[in-house]
Amino acid sequence: MMKKWSLIVLSLLVVIALSACSGNSESNSSSSNSGGNSGAAKGKITFAFWGAQSEADAIKQAIDNFQKTYPDIKVESQWIQKDYLTKLQTMIAGGTTPDVMLISGGDLPGFANAFQELQIDKSLFSSPSFVDSMSVDGKVYAEPFIIKPKVMAINVDLFQKNNIPLPSQTVPMTTEEFKDISQKLTSGEGASKIFGSEPLWLGNWIYSFGGQFYTDDLSKSALDSPEAIAAAEFIVSTKQEGIVPNDSEKQGQNMMNWYLGGRIGMFTDFGPWYLPQMADVQNFKWDLVPFPGNGGSKEVNGLALSKSSKNAEAAKLFISHMTQNEEAQKIIGGNKNAYGVPVIPSATSAFEAVAPNKNMAAFVLAAEKQHTQEAQKSTNEINNEMKAIDDTTPIGIGTKDVKEVFPQVAEKINNILQQN
Repeated sequence: MMKKWSLIVLSLLVVIALSACSGNSESNSSSSNSGGNSGAAKGKITFAFWGAQSEADAIKQAIDNFQKTYPDIKVESQWIQKDYLTKLQTMIAGGTTPDVMLISGGDLPGFANAFQELQIDKSLFSSPSFVDSMSVDGKVYAEPFIIKPKVMAINVDLFQKNNIPLPSQTVPMTTEEFKDISQKLTSGEGASKIFGSEPLWLGNWIYSFGGQFYTDDLSKSALDSPEAIAAAEFIVSTKQEGIVPNDSEKQGQNMMNWYLGGRIGMFTDFGPWYLPQMADVQNFKWDLVPFPGNGGSKEVNGLALSKSSKNAEAAKLFISHMTQNEEAQKIIGGNKNAYGVPVIPSATSAFEAVAPNKNMAAFVLAAEKQHTQEAQKSTNEINNEMKAIDDTTPIGIGTKDVKEVFPQVAEKINNILQQN
C-alpha cells in the first residue's frame, strides 16, 4: 500500500514539474516575442552620424521606427554637424566611442581598427559592391546603410529651346556626345552667358573614360594610366573651349544656383542631397539622366559597431534594423528628404516615388553600377599630393601638361602606399 501511494505521489510530482516547465516555456516565448523579438537586448546605445538638417531628420525618423519596434532599447542620437571625422577620432582616443557610427567607404580604412568585424550576407543587398565598399583587407567593418550615387541633371527648357533631343533616360551618352551637346547649349557672353555644363570634376570623369585612381588591388596609383590622362585632357578641353565656366567666372559662385537660374544646361555632379532643394523649385523644367560614359562615383555609407561597445547585442540589432528592415529603409530613402538610395531592393520603389515625374531610376541604376569610392589609409597625405593637379595643370589654375604632372603625382602616391 505504501509503495502504491509512493508511486502516485511521484507521478503527481512529475506532472506538476512538466506543467511548470511548459508554463515557463510559454512565458519565455512570450517574453522573447515582446518588443520585436529583441531577446535579451535592452538598455541604451549611442549612435553618431553627420548630415544636413534634412538628412538628420530622416535618420531620426528611422531611429523612432526602431524604438517603436524595440522599446527596451533606447538610442541616444549624437548628431555631429561639423568636423565629423575629427570629432569621431577625438571620441575614440578619449574612450567615449559611440556604440554605432555612420562611416563612408572612403573614410573606413582610417577607422577600421576601432570597429568590430561583421559577418554580412551580400545577397541581402541590391548589389554585392555595397558590402565590398565596407571592407578593408577582405574584412567587413560596417553594414551598408545608404547609397549616394551621382547622376546628371538636365535643363529641359534649354534642350527644347535649342532643338536638342532629350538624352536617353537609361543609356549614358558618350563623352563625345556630352561635349557636342555642351557646345550646342553654350551661348552668349559675360554675366548672361549660358554654359553647357558646370566645371567638370576629375573624381567623376576619370571613370567615364574607363580609368580609376588606383589599381584593382589598391596597391598602386593609376593616375599615370592612358585612361586617367585622357579624362584629364577632356576636362581641360572643356575649359579651353569655354563650354564650362573658367576659374575667374566660377569664383565665389554657386553652380547649382546657376543651373536653377538657367545658365547651365547639364549639371553633372548631381547627388540625392539636392532632391529636397529641387522639390521646392517652380517654373523650371528639369530631369535626370545617367552620368556620361558610366562615370560618376557612388558614396556608400555604412553603420559600424565599436570594438568597445558595452551593449554590443543591442547595437547589432540596431544596425540590422536600420540596414535591412524595409520600413526603416523606406524612411531613409523614401520621404521628402530623400537622404539617398536604399540598400535593399524592396525599398527602392519608395525612393523613386519621392519625385514621381522625374527619372529617379537613374539613381537606382547608378547605385548598382557605378564605381565605389576608392579608399586608402593615408588619405590626408595622398590628398596633399593630389593638390598638385589643381595647382600646376589647367584642370585648376596651372599651365603644365597633365601628361607631365599625372605620372609625377602617381609616383609620389606610390611612395606613400609603399610605406603602409
